[in-house]
Amino acid sequence: MIALDASRCLGCAACSNVCPNAFITLEQGEERTIRFNRCSEECHLCVEFCPAKALSLVPETEETSITFPLVKCPSCKACYATRPMLDRVLSAVPSHLQIDAYGTGWVEICPSCRQDLERDRLSRQVIQRRCRIEMR
Repeated sequence: MIALDASRCLGCAACSNVCPNAFITLEQGEERTIRFNRCSEECHLCVEFCPAKALSLVPETEETSITFPLVKCPSCKACYATRPMLDRVLSAVPSHLQIDAYGTGWVEICPSCRQDLERDRLSRQVIQRRCRIEMR
């Protein structure tokens, strides 16, 4: 059975992504709930892949779940990550790399908005270069 140390869990869902038998399930809306159903397998993938080392395998226990509110992207308002996940990234990435050349804090916006923002910037750069070449 899977035991959870809730004080260490980031809510990242790595465990549910690697569970080959879907014993760890994920429900997501404005909150993310991870359910640890009874697991008779001892594949250990969830324990190995948990970045916070919040899981362990123990003899039979009750089913467990944990729920995290999700942070909303300031741009599109989509719920995209748990606060512990973002805090871990912010603590691991040097502060000078957390803000791009344009002053945008990339950690605090969702992946979709990050991609849109970068695509728009790259498009503008290409257009500016083409205009410079044509003006020569």
